[in-house]
Amino acid sequence: MWLPSTDPGGFGLIESRRYRGQEGAAPDAPVHSHLGIAGVTGFLFQDLTANPLDYVEGGALNARRVEISEYLDATHPDLTSFYKQGGKLIVTVGTNDSLASPGAQLDYYQSVIDRMGRDAVDRFARLWVMPQGGHGLSGNAYNVNGLGQPQPTTTIPNTIDRVGMMVDWVENGAAPPMHATLTAGARSLPLCSYPAYPRYQGGGLPTDQASSYDCAQE
Repeated sequence: MWLPSTDPGGFGLIESRRYRGQEGAAPDAPVHSHLGIAGVTGFLFQDLTANPLDYVEGGALNARRVEISEYLDATHPDLTSFYKQGGKLIVTVGTNDSLASPGAQLDYYQSVIDRMGRDAVDRFARLWVMPQGGHGLSGNAYNVNGLGQPQPTTTIPNTIDRVGMMVDWVENGAAPPMHATLTAGARSLPLCSYPAYPRYQGGGLPTDQASSYDCAQE
């Protein structure tokens, strides 16, 4: 798995450590498996004492694997039934998420758009993307700017009232904006609707203000 981490304190592109399966990792690199094991034994098996190696085809827990695969592996792109029943969907993706594959999430959302059409999807769903954001949009910005010049490493603003937006959408019919804003005190960054991305306008504008960016697609 390619893990495009840019967190100086992490284990990605600007950290010397690589885990097995990452781009540039040695064949005998260590395995980053703690969360994987906990996910299998806790979430999937609901038994922390279980052997995660049993979660394989033909293993002792194969029946459970087949059962949960029906919904965990579901990739059907037609959400018409969900939409007609009043369903609403808000998804935030950090491109540096090392727990939930950002690429897989974007691929699935694009398949929904391809199947249903963008106008239809926008009536009930939002997918916002934060470059360099980690799981839950947490993380640190890269230590060089878009021109390759050094800059201080700062945390990425990640405060946004997703629950409030969902409640307002479901109960009051007030759809969230196509592009939202993340905040952290006086700092802010745009949260652009896929496939748009936050493009810095340049000209010496402050890089920690959402107003210094526009959501572009080209």
